[in-house]
Amino acid sequence: MRRSLLVSFVVGSLAIAACAGEVDDDAAAGENLVEDGSGDEETGDPNLRARVCANGATTKGIDISKWQGTIDWAKVKTAGIEFAFVRVSDGANTKDLKFASNWSGAKAAGIIRGAYQFFRPSQSVTTQADLMIDALGGTYTPGDLPPVIDVEDDGGLSPATVAARTRQWVDRVSTRLGVKPIVYTGKFFWRDEVGSPASFAPNPLWIAQYTSLCPDLPAPWARWTFWQYTDAGSVNGIAGGVDMNRFNGTVAQLRAFAMGTAPTTTPPITFSWTRGAAGAYRFDLVAPPGTAKVELRVENYLIGAATLDTTGHGSLTYTFNVATPNRAIEARGLSASGAAVSLGNGIIDSQAGAAIAIRQTGEHEYEIGYERAATTWNTMDITVEGVALTDLDTSTTRSTRGAIRYKFNGLGERPLTIVARDAAGSVVNTQTRTLLVR
Repeated sequence: MRRSLLVSFVVGSLAIAACAGEVDDDAAAGENLVEDGSGDEETGDPNLRARVCANGATTKGIDISKWQGTIDWAKVKTAGIEFAFVRVSDGANTKDLKFASNWSGAKAAGIIRGAYQFFRPSQSVTTQADLMIDALGGTYTPGDLPPVIDVEDDGGLSPATVAARTRQWVDRVSTRLGVKPIVYTGKFFWRDEVGSPASFAPNPLWIAQYTSLCPDLPAPWARWTFWQYTDAGSVNGIAGGVDMNRFNGTVAQLRAFAMGTAPTTTPPITFSWTRGAAGAYRFDLVAPPGTAKVELRVENYLIGAATLDTTGHGSLTYTFNVATPNRAIEARGLSASGAAVSLGNGIIDSQAGAAIAIRQTGEHEYEIGYERAATTWNTMDITVEGVALTDLDTSTTRSTRGAIRYKFNGLGERPLTIVARDAAGSVVNTQTRTLLVR
């Protein structure tokens, strides 16, 4: 049975099972997080927020700690479990007494293994990082998953301090072991208690969210590598409940990731749209080979699907009921068997008159511009955090063609400032958008 949670935030659960009423001084991952992707302060249906599904096939795994007791790893492997994350410690002071046996047992059974540490930012960061490194000792080899920092406790500290200390742990472990650690967290905890720092975008994300839908992610990530989707799993060889997880990829891709190969990105779908006189939008889509059908979603609401021809082209028409600017739009490509195989995204202003349009044109590449410009909008320039974007088509930062096409260096959210100028060069309109680069 689970013990009482003496905490104020809940996100998921990386393996707990103990007696109710115990003081929460030996936490496992997810104990402070139980997010289902709904229930925050945002208005409207929480299920309409953008969600990120797997690229295609997923691979099943678990995470465990001493609270699972003695594990029969051979039975766990037979049950179809391909990977397991094993707890090293709760912070600097509480080592997991089952770590050594679980670490060696998983490997002996042919299960791809990884280690995680419940991070306590109020304790010595160096001590915690070194405890992780020392616990792995000479046993950490290619074929093991990158170490995980479990970020779900703020220790009463400010988001800036929690972020800085998380960064310190990540950098120390990365330098010592030569790999990029995985970050385990929940969307709301990362946003509210860590501040969504953009510098963690290169680190693989392990998202904790208990939902039958695809998870929605915290900034700055655009995809998840692992997803903890329940804390109430049942696996032969483990007594009681266990946390269940999915890897975003096949077993072969999981092995490659464990050997140091980055997960492959999803091939992009390129698409554009035009608004007709009566307000109906025509969407034209081009998808990579292997895509049979494309679903089009606005704020995760399915507005239609297009079956593609033999060249990968398709189209559909849709009329919006409400005029609304700044709406996330996503094209999800499916194979003939229904597997997710390609993806494209952007931002649409579903309104009459002047409108901004942002659409994906390639991998990490987007065209940002005016779907319809006001008569006084002569030129445009776009900045991201003060840095001007150079148009790939014209090699200039001030465009006269009503758009700038730009390839971003990394994934995650990018705050855009879009400025329109008149013929004299004076600013006549300024708008902001936040683009999720995928």
